[in-house]
Amino acid sequence: MPIQSLLERLRHPPTAAPTAQPFARRELAVAALLIEAAQVDRRISQPERLLLAKLVRERFALPPDDAARLLALAGGEFAAALDDWVFTEAVRNGFAEDEREEILGMVWEVVYADGQLARFEETFMQRLAQSLNVSEAAAERARGFAFARTPPTQRWGGEA
Repeated sequence: MPIQSLLERLRHPPTAAPTAQPFARRELAVAALLIEAAQVDRRISQPERLLLAKLVRERFALPPDDAARLLALAGGEFAAALDDWVFTEAVRNGFAEDEREEILGMVWEVVYADGQLARFEETFMQRLAQSLNVSEAAAERARGFAFARTPPTQRWGGEA
């Protein structure tokens, strides 16, 4: 009898259609990379949290509630991922070269937000630039623009 029950269910459409993802894959990928940058030093500071929300709101022209939802979804996806390859691939394939440079700059802003630059953060950023297929010159431009946008009160006195 269980087989007939299964066959009967397969003959009819599902009762509830799966819900569509409210955000594009590339948007989730950007948010996940921003979260990864904030977590790379094992903690997310309050300035980093505020900056994450601001960057996502501005980049994707979202109201605060939608930006918070995007970050929550991206956080879940990041936590479930074994590696950031799926996110870097989505960004690399979903954005033009100049946009990837801007996104790399956004990630640098997150790295700079806590006022400290640890060596592993710098290593992460070098690997990310390569994964996003951003040239060395463009990566350095993105870093410079991000540093210039970082408020002087958040700049550090030395590397961690």
